[in-house]
Amino acid sequence: MSLESTGSKTKYVRVWKKLQISEVKQFLLYVDDLYGTCGNCKKLGLNYLKDKSCPDCKTTFKYIATNSKNPADVAKLLSRMEKENISLTMIDREDFERSSAKDAALDLFKN
Repeated sequence: MSLESTGSKTKYVRVWKKLQISEVKQFLLYVDDLYGTCGNCKKLGLNYLKDKSCPDCKTTFKYIATNSKNPADVAKLLSRMEKENISLTMIDREDFERSSAKDAALDLFKN
């Protein structure tokens, strides 16, 4: 993903960080193009450019994830967020869902 910021040579790069999956889920906004879903209460139709928190459960979003695997689409989303001064952390949805499913499976086998 190499989207140049206006006039500078900064780029978007992936960074791995150890996160608590349950916390991410609580503060996550899932988006496709413009509209999204609250990861906490599953409220539909949220606009990531306008909705800084969920109107139903009042969660303030910290993270954002998209289904898009196309780097150009992800870069476009990040560019919009930068332009609108939206400071959410983009996470890889596939990684998150894989980790979430693994945790759910482990919880099934606890005594």
